[in-house]
Amino acid sequence: MDELFEMIQNKYNIKVNKIEKLKNVYKIYSGDKEYCLKVSKYDFEQFDFIISAIKHLIKNGFKRVIPIIKTTEGTDFIKLKVGYGFLTQWINSRTADFKNPIELRHAVETLANMHICSRGFEHRKVKGRNLYGKWIDKFQKRLNEMLYFKSLIVSKDNRSEFDDIYLKYLDIHYKQGYDAIKKLQNSNYSEIMEEHRKYKEFCHHDSANHNFLIDENMNFHIIDFDYCVMDTHLHDLASIIIRSLRYGNWSMDILEYIIDTYSNFINIKDEEKYLICCFMSFPQDFWQVGLQYYVEKQPWGEDFFIKKLKKTTDDQKERFEFLNDFESMFKVVV
Repeated sequence: MDELFEMIQNKYNIKVNKIEKLKNVYKIYSGDKEYCLKVSKYDFEQFDFIISAIKHLIKNGFKRVIPIIKTTEGTDFIKLKVGYGFLTQWINSRTADFKNPIELRHAVETLANMHICSRGFEHRKVKGRNLYGKWIDKFQKRLNEMLYFKSLIVSKDNRSEFDDIYLKYLDIHYKQGYDAIKKLQNSNYSEIMEEHRKYKEFCHHDSANHNFLIDENMNFHIIDFDYCVMDTHLHDLASIIIRSLRYGNWSMDILEYIIDTYSNFINIKDEEKYLICCFMSFPQDFWQVGLQYYVEKQPWGEDFFIKKLKKTTDDQKERFEFLNDFESMFKVVV
């Protein structure tokens, strides 16, 4: 921490009184001012993509991202022992509540404006950061991983409770993922993506409520672009819909509210709504908890994993019924 004290003072000419670590950021106190040092452990190529995306938004007049403070040498970042960091003002704020329709509307509007300002982004190719036209490949890879999880479970002599629950629900989720892929393959996905590719826009790729901050003046800010990728705006739109509806909140009215709000900025055609339906049909949460347990081996403890898995499986019936209703709105010619 002493080294960070010295670096901040030297690189930014800031008198540091205190540094507090909060998740993946540092809150820096300097007299009556407060700053945020956002830290990224990516290599420079990945980090450069992230910071270039933020700068592109600012250049295009997007007001809902916090401006980067330059160092005394005129650079946008500093090199840390592990990774890189950049400095912004600290925003006294709270996270948005997607269950509040007004805050949800502002979050959706913020996201739509971000997509508009992201357009025209040109950056050299960076591994894993271009998802245009790759939904089918991504979903197929995840289905293969689900089969791998199954092979691990059935090969065990002594299964855990998590193993038993995951295996019980695996086939039905696998089938839904398989069906999502087939629907995309039989849709206009490839043609629509070729059109959207021309926008050269990027997605935030983590449109969770905790990444939308509301300051003391009720202004919305979007933060944490670590996962941003080149892809159609439909990806983020589908994601924020899922995050607003999942875990017992499946409502066609809320779905229409989000799409109507977004369409005030970027019109969403029926064929694009169908792609959103296909995207939502893939069992992302079920796959992800399996990945975290069997591959990433996150150190969260068995009880935590079981609770996380049950939250997903308890939601499945209502989710399946909602997606069937959503799909029934479309007449797709195969």
